[in-house]
Amino acid sequence: MIRLPLCAVALLFFVQGMAQEDSVKTKQLEEVIITGQYRPQTVKNSVYQVRTISRERIIKQGATRLQDVLMSELNIRFNQDVATGGSNITMMGLTGQNVKILIDGLPLIGRQGTSNEININQIDINTIERIEIVEGPMSVIYGADALAGVINIITKKSGPGRFSVNARLHEESVGQEYGIQQGIHNQSVGISYRYRNWDLGGQLGRNYFGGWKDTAIGRELVWHKKDQILGSGYIGWNKNGLNLRYRIDGLDEIITNPGNFDYYQSSSGDTLALDQEYLSQRLMHQLQGSYFVNSGLSFQLQSSFTDYSRQVFSTTVSQKTGAVRLNTAAGTQSVIDFTGFSTRGTALVRLSEQWSVQPGFDINMESGSGERLKDGTNKVNDYAFFVTSEFTPSKKINIRPGLRFIKNSVYNAPPLIPSINTKFALGKDLDLRISYARGFRSPSLRELYFNFFDANHQIVGNPDLKAETSHSFTGSLSWKKMEPGKVAYTTVIGGFYNSVKNLIDYAMSANDPNIFQLTNVSDSRTAGFNLSSVAKYKNVSISAGASYTGFFNDLSETDKALPELQWSAEVNASVGYKWVKPGLDLNVFYKYTGKRPSYILSGSDILLTSLKGYHWADITLTKSLFKVLSLQAGVRNLFNVDRIRNSVVGNGVHAANGTRSIGTGRSGFVGLVFDWAKN
Repeated sequence: MIRLPLCAVALLFFVQGMAQEDSVKTKQLEEVIITGQYRPQTVKNSVYQVRTISRERIIKQGATRLQDVLMSELNIRFNQDVATGGSNITMMGLTGQNVKILIDGLPLIGRQGTSNEININQIDINTIERIEIVEGPMSVIYGADALAGVINIITKKSGPGRFSVNARLHEESVGQEYGIQQGIHNQSVGISYRYRNWDLGGQLGRNYFGGWKDTAIGRELVWHKKDQILGSGYIGWNKNGLNLRYRIDGLDEIITNPGNFDYYQSSSGDTLALDQEYLSQRLMHQLQGSYFVNSGLSFQLQSSFTDYSRQVFSTTVSQKTGAVRLNTAAGTQSVIDFTGFSTRGTALVRLSEQWSVQPGFDINMESGSGERLKDGTNKVNDYAFFVTSEFTPSKKINIRPGLRFIKNSVYNAPPLIPSINTKFALGKDLDLRISYARGFRSPSLRELYFNFFDANHQIVGNPDLKAETSHSFTGSLSWKKMEPGKVAYTTVIGGFYNSVKNLIDYAMSANDPNIFQLTNVSDSRTAGFNLSSVAKYKNVSISAGASYTGFFNDLSETDKALPELQWSAEVNASVGYKWVKPGLDLNVFYKYTGKRPSYILSGSDILLTSLKGYHWADITLTKSLFKVLSLQAGVRNLFNVDRIRNSVVGNGVHAANGTRSIGTGRSGFVGLVFDWAKN
């Protein structure tokens, strides 16, 4: 039985009721999306159920990182890695290895850690124009890692005027800790300029997180310190249907992990501490071009090259003298470099009023080198041809089948990946979407070849891994009303089911129980349902939603008496109100992440564990000043969440079984946002 907070249930009904009221005459503009589309079009006309997060929403939330925004979305959860500063995402019940992260439609390179996931907090949030989320397999269009869906980061192209300047300052405590070396101190500045057929711009910022001490003793930190420098620039040219654009994004990140004086004691009585730094650098080049020949023919070509490196740098510190020396012990130093090249091209051919075809090719080549990779250097190349077709026999029916043909340099990929997406207009404001897709995820270069041995880890890659494949079904019913003189509202009810074969995960080595090797451990299934509503009335905007997700219980394969899926609920809501004359904007963002039960094997006993649910809320107040400046203040993590406990139920005994870090407690923040434009 789903037990949702009473206030969230009441808000769902309120949103539905408010959608029937009249308001003053206003005109709402439909959101335009591009992810997976033949051409930019509205959310309503897309065969995919797409969620969008606007730049305005990001600013209103006072977000300093992408995780701040996404964690309030339904069907998205995070596991925080306090050591490396990463965040492991779960989407539609599947882990982040199955979520494709794109920047302007091109894949981001640099999966890291034992979880093999992209660290989304290495993306500069100040360059984001909007975020488009497509749930469900997008493997036909975007290839590997898109089994759970796609998160496409759309960057800002130019400012509102011919010449524009933007800047942002953000100061925030980390829990109750704040100071020159503590808390969050972020600065960012950007410019853009348009002249005739040219536009260009850039952004430069620094994000500083001083770590979180909390209950740690000595020099240690519960959450490690992080310092990021982020920069980007672009130049574009557009004339007579030809559009060319080059973009560069850079990252320089240092995560500092100071240790206590308990690492080593010499014969002279001196005690040493082990300090480690995780150094990440990324440089991503993008070149994109499109050419519009006529209404029946157009072309698009996208390419990117990424150089990403991650270094572990370890030193020892003397307690007596403070002397710092390089640590030469095994496993304490490492450098791994990854390079990735992606290029994809498509042609859109309109054969008739009812029938369009889009053929395309997709090439992805990734190589890595470093002492933790097998043989020092490895590479994986993926080549694909895909074709989709859009058939609209009437204005009420849209059918889009697709096929992807794959060739991989290392593994036996499925030779053919099919999909079919359909949309039926059941009424003027009522749309039904049903889709099936055959998804796949190829083993990553890290999963195939990455070996890591130190005092805490003994992990071995597996070059014999098979690709994960899936059969996935999604469906949604959406009701959308946007009329002058009426409340603008949208209600969506949907569901999904994924059946995954050859799931890749860690398993104990048969030769050594202390070594864990990646292997195709089992088959898996996930399922879920969701309901969401959004309404806007005068100066009020309200949204509310609920979901129920079933996570796979892998022990059900060996014990048929156990349930196959373990269900967990989520609820989210947001309320915003704007006072026009004084220029005040108040926003509240809330999410409840429900208890997540799961079964574990302890010796010969199967135990039921339960990760506690928690409430998260952010409150922001924005005041406009002098048209170009706005002052922002707020409270993040209103319910003061830091760790949640994982309880174990077995043999009639209830016991604690560790905690999981979620946040750093309640914090306060203030910020200034500057936007100036001249035509």
